[in-house]
Amino acid sequence: MRVISQKGMPVMTDIPYEKVVISQSMIEPNKIVAWDFFGGEDNIILMAKYSTQEKAEKAMQKLHEAYAPEPLFIYKDVSPYERAAAGEISWAQALDEMHTGMFVRPIPDSSIEQVYTGNIVFRFPQEDEI
Repeated sequence: MRVISQKGMPVMTDIPYEKVVISQSMIEPNKIVAWDFFGGEDNIILMAKYSTQEKAEKAMQKLHEAYAPEPLFIYKDVSPYERAAAGEISWAQALDEMHTGMFVRPIPDSSIEQVYTGNIVFRFPQEDEI
């Protein structure tokens, strides 16, 4: 997942979430910063700034929710691949439908598939969006 800094930061930053640590600043808990865990504190990036520590905590919660969304459940018989195999739609159309950022995992011995939405980009919300 990509994480983008809040609008209005001195530098617009777009970083891979999996390669950095993102946390509230220990010195100024109303700020959210990113840094390389192994690189030390030499390269701290300001990602967002809020008027209160509570708003920064809510913004961090939104980041957590975006990264680990609740699964959705769909019946396998509505899968685009099965519809293509049945000749209802073309294979190209099935691929287009599945190329929506969703990850599908079949549940063994079930007529249901578990689907996780693929949040690709998260931007820290503005002050008035919290």
